[in-house]
Amino acid sequence: FWLKFLIPCSVFCAPNLERCFFDMLPRSRDERHRLRHKERLERERLADRTGSYHRYEPFKDPVAVAPGCPSHAAAVDRFLTTEDVASVEQRERLQEFRNIMEKHEGRRQARYKREEDRWQALDAKERAEQTRLQRLQDDPVVGRKNLAGAPFNIVTHAYDGTAAGQKLRHHDDMVKFRGELRTMNLAARNHLGFNPIIGEQVYPIRIPERPHASSMPALAH
Repeated sequence: FWLKFLIPCSVFCAPNLERCFFDMLPRSRDERHRLRHKERLERERLADRTGSYHRYEPFKDPVAVAPGCPSHAAAVDRFLTTEDVASVEQRERLQEFRNIMEKHEGRRQARYKREEDRWQALDAKERAEQTRLQRLQDDPVVGRKNLAGAPFNIVTHAYDGTAAGQKLRHHDDMVKFRGELRTMNLAARNHLGFNPIIGEQVYPIRIPERPHASSMPALAH
């Protein structure tokens, strides 16, 4: 209808100029309201636009759910009767109660399993300790680790009464004997105790006595 205002009247009624007039249909109330607002007018023009341009697609409710969508519900299904509301609320309460009980049961199972694992770990540790002690007691080599490094008491300076103590005593006596024997050899080579003026041995050189292992039955062989 806008073209009728832009095109001259002679184009429509050139054959009969005396009967030329504009025949425009009256606008509806919705059309008049649309023309009053600038945004609605622009939407109408974009919707009527032709060619390869952006076409405006109007929508009434931006939060409406399209039919066929899983969340779509008809107008009748949105309203329930009194009995249906009571049953729905009961099902919701039962479901909430089941969820709470399942949560409590899950917590109880988790705590029970954690406590069971803790006791099993303690039992396994105790069994491992008992096995270790038994193994140490059964092993003759490991049991000797509690002995001293030598069969000798460093506090009383006494040898043990065992064969190992007698062997250590004989070894120490031999060390002392070899030391005294070396002293005697050095004294004899250096003429210790001999007076060259009078030609006599003033200081006698005593040969040490060698300790015998035959006196100890454990070391005689």
